[in-house]
Amino acid sequence: MSSLIEKMSDAEKKKLEKRLLRSQGDVCFLCGEKINLDADETQIDHIKPRSDSGPDEESNWALMHAYCNNKKKAKNLELARALMKFEKLREKYSGAITSGDILREFGGSTKEVYLEDYGQRVLVRYEDRDKIIEYETPIIVDPNNPSYRTFFATLPIEVLYHDKELNPRKVIDIDKLIEEFWRKNPQLHVSLARIHVQEKGRGRVLLFDGQHKTAAQIVLGNKYIPTRVFLNPDKENLKETNRRAHKELRQIEFFRSVLDTLGQDIFSVHYRKYLEKPSSSPKSEKGYIDSVEADRRSEEKRNLYHSLKAMVRDSQDPKNKFFNYVEMEAPRSRTWPLSYNSIEKTFFRYFIDPSPCEVAVDTYDENPDEFPRNLERKNLINLMNVFAEETLEGKFDKNIGVFKLEDRIRRSGSIPDGHLRAYRLYRPAVFQVWCELFQEALANYFLMRGKLTKDMKERNRVLWIKIDDEEWQDIRKMCKKLVSHKIWFDRGNVISNAFGQTRPDYFKKLLEQGIIDGIGKVLEQPINVQFIASGAWK
Repeated sequence: MSSLIEKMSDAEKKKLEKRLLRSQGDVCFLCGEKINLDADETQIDHIKPRSDSGPDEESNWALMHAYCNNKKKAKNLELARALMKFEKLREKYSGAITSGDILREFGGSTKEVYLEDYGQRVLVRYEDRDKIIEYETPIIVDPNNPSYRTFFATLPIEVLYHDKELNPRKVIDIDKLIEEFWRKNPQLHVSLARIHVQEKGRGRVLLFDGQHKTAAQIVLGNKYIPTRVFLNPDKENLKETNRRAHKELRQIEFFRSVLDTLGQDIFSVHYRKYLEKPSSSPKSEKGYIDSVEADRRSEEKRNLYHSLKAMVRDSQDPKNKFFNYVEMEAPRSRTWPLSYNSIEKTFFRYFIDPSPCEVAVDTYDENPDEFPRNLERKNLINLMNVFAEETLEGKFDKNIGVFKLEDRIRRSGSIPDGHLRAYRLYRPAVFQVWCELFQEALANYFLMRGKLTKDMKERNRVLWIKIDDEEWQDIRKMCKKLVSHKIWFDRGNVISNAFGQTRPDYFKKLLEQGIIDGIGKVLEQPINVQFIASGAWK
């Protein structure tokens, strides 16, 4: 609520509500339905939030039903209005809405296009708001099949239709696309359509791909859609090609390692500009996050975390030796014992605090190595290097790999102990369990030495401290204790079969209690926090 509105008398508030309602056409700012000031419970809110530097003045106030304001999904009312508009349409069509339905709801799909094919160019003509629009545009020939000819055009929604034959699917969820385009981010891929020219060059532009992007643009009020149009294509072949594109050839998401690299690039540019900007206030990660627009903060927090991970991965001083054994571009490997996904769920999860650091950067200008983030990065790399030296270097054999390793052990038993241990240690589910145990053992160790607070432990800041050589020796002893346990070398069927499991809760019970359901106790000495920590006291 505005502080100015809170100071108004009841009479002044009623006059304000009437002014706002009149300026909104007598409807709720969010849902577009009529408001009855005598019967409806209403609220006034900022269109652009004050946290986003929205002014606290009447030009930035909106009147709405109280229940609409309470259920809105976004802080910015203009974005919330667009999201609510789509939600209402989806309810109207019982969740089974198509791009054709959305086109018709907003005045689309009412006219045809006229084309004249000149061979290398095409003349495009259509009626747009009682005006005749006419222009020529190049025809692009497919390099592998000259019979496929296309042209690019930005077309009004009045001449666009849903292609029910090539793409009958419904529009499921476009909330993220609405928000993306509302932020003024560009549409990276144009919509795809076909046209089969009829008598006198007439035809309908039929959209068969990019319907979710088109729907999001229309809901946001955009009346013109960038489109690539196939000119008189082989319909059946195009239908099969489109099917394969969405099934066998569907686009692969970026690997997590690539996402970290991209996030680091984005964050470093923005953060550097923030640090270089003159200011009397201390500069910090939290200060930067607080300085960006409210709707971008969660994204920038993710980019911060991407950046922190990438710096640990790519460090050359010290060099991270652990990544010499990690599959970077796939969720699993037949060769390497680890995937990047596994690192994310273990070392990154338990030893990097993803929340913005409150400590001012310039506080450590004279001793940058002692800045908490630099300590976290260097300590985590050193910790990963300890495990690389104790379990991987000179022990894991790339030529043996990991494919069906337990089966090979049962058949021949010729797999070296060091290789078998590395394989078992870094099975994703068991890795998650022991890494969490190791983090707790390490935290308890530093709590006892008075170098860590309980708050730092709870916030994943176990490595935000200076660790001396003697302490690193103790950490290495804890590592040795963990990896010396006989479970990593046991070649019996019970343990071998156990490592075929994929659930962390299974290994939590096995390691911490030594129990397998249905069998009973199989480990005389469980692997728990006390067992790991005992290595430091020898």
